[in-house]
Amino acid sequence: MGLIAVYRPAGVPNGVVLALSGSNGWDDDSADTARALAARGALVAGISTPSFLTALQASHRCINPNYGIIALARDLQHRLALPMYSKPILIGRGEGAALAYATLAAGPNGAYKAVFSQDFTPLLDGGRSWCRSGSLKVAAIARPHHGFAFAPSRRLPSPWIALAEAPRPALQRFVARTGSGRLVTVARGEGEVALLSQIRPFLAAPPADAALPTGLPLNIVTDAAAPRTDMMAVIYSGDGGWVGLDKDVAGQLAQAGIPVVGVDSLSYFWSERTPHGAARDLSAIIRGYSRHWRRPRVLLVGYSFGADVLPYIVGGLPAPQRAQVRRLSLLGLSPSADFQFHMSSWLNMDSNRQYPTIPAIARLRGLPMLCVRGTLENDSACPSIPQGLAQMVVVPGGHHFDRNAPLLVTHMLKGLTI
Repeated sequence: MGLIAVYRPAGVPNGVVLALSGSNGWDDDSADTARALAARGALVAGISTPSFLTALQASHRCINPNYGIIALARDLQHRLALPMYSKPILIGRGEGAALAYATLAAGPNGAYKAVFSQDFTPLLDGGRSWCRSGSLKVAAIARPHHGFAFAPSRRLPSPWIALAEAPRPALQRFVARTGSGRLVTVARGEGEVALLSQIRPFLAAPPADAALPTGLPLNIVTDAAAPRTDMMAVIYSGDGGWVGLDKDVAGQLAQAGIPVVGVDSLSYFWSERTPHGAARDLSAIIRGYSRHWRRPRVLLVGYSFGADVLPYIVGGLPAPQRAQVRRLSLLGLSPSADFQFHMSSWLNMDSNRQYPTIPAIARLRGLPMLCVRGTLENDSACPSIPQGLAQMVVVPGGHHFDRNAPLLVTHMLKGLTI
């Protein structure tokens, strides 16, 4: 990826921006934009697109920029000891605009707050093939240079905004065919001003309801067309953050009339937490949102890292909120839990986990519990739960359960009146 230029704001960052340069590398224009973003509170990491593309081409694997870009976002925030992980905003200019779009299309669901492409054309030079990943559609071309042409994707996993002066019809058609993309026409010479204006809503904190908890990395998932129920759910994600399976399960619950508060575990446990403090936060979530939505009954769901910590958190709930819980569902449970994210865990290296999960589950006797494991999971702790404490369910697949969110939700809701 080459050298990274870092621009820090005066105080605690209100967002993280990863900026991909144009074909000239990290030049003065790129630096000026980064400094303007930092002046507005963002932490900015500047990436030379030519250097990054050279590194990707030199790899012996197919190309997927997300591995390097997401790793950079996590490593940067870890090194700077930010209190919570913030999903990055990805921006690109010229050649970097195409790379930003392709990264988004190939990326996991919800990995980025938003992606911006300035002066976008759907072409990149290079000879190494791209990975088949996400919703990316790509074809090799030989003219005018050997490289790749990207097609519009109708399933972009995060907002995509293209900015251009006097956009050509081809660009207008491309953006329209993405479905969720948006084209912003920029006045001549006002590219930076327009970019800063479009990014601002993604940096600002969302408006707070006085009755709801603030300062927590929460994701709200509702469905206005769903039937009305008296139930809500709180989902603690895996250590990859609020992406993929977590979001899929939340969407299925929302369609069933169960609005969801999703806790981004990567962000929440970025700094060390305690079971007592986490229980206090969950109590505030249940108290605030059950009143806000008028949903007295609560489902609690944890996936992977989230499943491991939830028994300890639930064990510390005050009696009124504990009484609202109708079922605790643990997906991909491990033998032990950790109350802080470690880079070593993301890299599949051992970390010193000090909270065994089975004793915490045993202390929840009397609470309806479900433990789900995949047929290919070899290290699931579900079989170790004493008989009678929880219902065991085995579903096809490994730790990601073949991404079969409808099947998982069917088991979660089985036997409940909603």
